Amino acid sequence: MLESRYLFQNSHKLTLGILLSIFFSIIVILYRDLIIDDAFITFQYARNFAEHFKPWYNLDPFYQGNGQTSILWMLLLSLFNLFGVASEHIFYIINLFLGYFLIYQFVNFLFKDKLSLFEVIYKIAFLVFFSFWMGLNATHGLETLLSTVILLMFLKNWKKPNNYWSLLMLLVRPEFALYLVFWVLDSDFKEIKTFFRKVILASSTFILIVIFYLVFFDYYIPLPLVLKSQSSEFSLVSIKVAIGYLVLYMPIIVSLFKQKRYLFLAPLVFFILYYTFGINSYSGNIYIRYFFPLLAYFFFIDFKLKINQWFFTLICTLSMLRMLDLGFNFNTDRKNVIIDNDGFMTSYGEMAKHIKPTDKVLIMDAGHVAYFTNAMVYDGLGLNDATMLLARKHNDNATYKNYVESRKMNIISVVSSEPDRFVPREDSTFTYNSLNLKSKKLLYVFPLDNHFFLFVYQY
Repeated sequence: MLESRYLFQNSHKLTLGILLSIFFSIIVILYRDLIIDDAFITFQYARNFAEHFKPWYNLDPFYQGNGQTSILWMLLLSLFNLFGVASEHIFYIINLFLGYFLIYQFVNFLFKDKLSLFEVIYKIAFLVFFSFWMGLNATHGLETLLSTVILLMFLKNWKKPNNYWSLLMLLVRPEFALYLVFWVLDSDFKEIKTFFRKVILASSTFILIVIFYLVFFDYYIPLPLVLKSQSSEFSLVSIKVAIGYLVLYMPIIVSLFKQKRYLFLAPLVFFILYYTFGINSYSGNIYIRYFFPLLAYFFFIDFKLKINQWFFTLICTLSMLRMLDLGFNFNTDRKNVIIDNDGFMTSYGEMAKHIKPTDKVLIMDAGHVAYFTNAMVYDGLGLNDATMLLARKHNDNATYKNYVESRKMNIISVVSSEPDRFVPREDSTFTYNSLNLKSKKLLYVFPLDNHFFLFVYQY
């Protein structure tokens, strides 16, 4: 029976696609209203671009930097904002359609040939896992599904010199530049015209980004890359995490290695390690959203390679077990997002009720207050403010304080681990000390979650 081959008819693929789409839709509906704070940052940029043609976090013209990493996602949301459709409503619909498109692509491709029983089991298990993970990533409000679509279509057209999806790669995620480098390198250098066609296309997306930054910004490095690219320690825990991700993707790694598609494979291995050891970000850890687009590589799994079938069956089985393990982890992530969102409503939500349009506010979690108030809001952590980020990066208390005073900020919020006295959360220490908030009037203390409290000062 294991040696039997099964061919999925079009009706079978249609049924499978519909069932997966229903499952995906149920996940999105059940877990809606779990938008994370970072998404409201992008929503803020999109609204300002739609209303003022300025893709900025706030409309203070002083030394602007770019604090959101997906220009394409921001532009897409701003297009709907132009017609009065709010980002927090339309992104669900966008993600549903992107999800249906991805399910269609995978089902049609993975089941186009006759399959062994084990192939059928593995591919269906993958698609259920894929749809579940995708459903969760469709709810947080960021660009994960869009970047997955762009990456999948780029990889599908990898061998084509006229791969116009390359024009969108940097616009959807800046680190996708690495794919362009390996795509250009994966050329037949005897075909000079083909090589230069690739170079021109890859260069064009860089030129688009450069023009965008020159027109709108004063600081030319995406601020999240400066803030979040902090190397993690090579601890035993982080090494085990990296091994776990390698186990998940191992069938793909082996398939591509046996096909000698080394330049096609290299970005996958690099990003598994980079996202594990090189990115230290709260929002990036939500449903490990940076890793999800890498599932596009499963499009290229090959069960027909001349390889020891027992070995390949073993690594595929381990990959399925890792999928199951991650599914339980995602459920924990979902519970944490619920706790965090409840905390934002009892802290920043309450704080927003006390803010006047004339206030100038410094906050540590940059999304909610900026999006839901008419006040001028500044990101004290620096994710959306180049001056504050550089001052923090260089531990320059004087510059930080002078900037706050020059912009006439009058409301300062920081985060404490104690409700009765200020014991700073790690990201609030610099702000608290630079502004000498100990000597300032404490206006409010709001519960942020089970562990932290929002202290709001008059400055």
